[in-house]
Amino acid sequence: MNGKVIVILFSFMTLLMNGCASSVFTVEMDQSGFKIINGPFDRNVLENDPMFTWFKPNYDQYVPDTATMQEVKLLVHDIHFVVVLGTWCGDSRREVPKQFKIFDVAGVSDSRIEMHGVDRSKKSQDGTTDKFNVLRVPTLIVMRGEEELGRIVENPRVSQEKDLLRMLQK
Repeated sequence: MNGKVIVILFSFMTLLMNGCASSVFTVEMDQSGFKIINGPFDRNVLENDPMFTWFKPNYDQYVPDTATMQEVKLLVHDIHFVVVLGTWCGDSRREVPKQFKIFDVAGVSDSRIEMHGVDRSKKSQDGTTDKFNVLRVPTLIVMRGEEELGRIVENPRVSQEKDLLRMLQK
């Protein structure tokens, strides 16, 4: 089996885990031993794949500001999120679990979160990086319908939840 790309096997396993997946992504192991996901995929991949041991501890350790989250909860009902990340990227490994903690605390369903993996050139095979002009990862894009309210690129200015609230209050 080709060690570089294990598309069919991994995609089939993901389809079984999800019951139904909307798109297929590729998986590549790079020379450093990082598993790189490229294309649209679901959160459960990060939560269940033993290669992504960084997700759960970073998710569990993050405690969003309670007062800010009360305000966020009131404003996210019609919001859609696009998360573009590199599973190989240190910033993505640190910030994306925090974003998912915020989504959970705010009551955002997974159906309102699009997640797209990119390769080391920061390109997604499905065109998402071109569509949204993503140049760095992670990038969290906050959408209301077709309108982009704002984005957090790599690191938040203040915190994930405070930067998100600022966008939602526009």
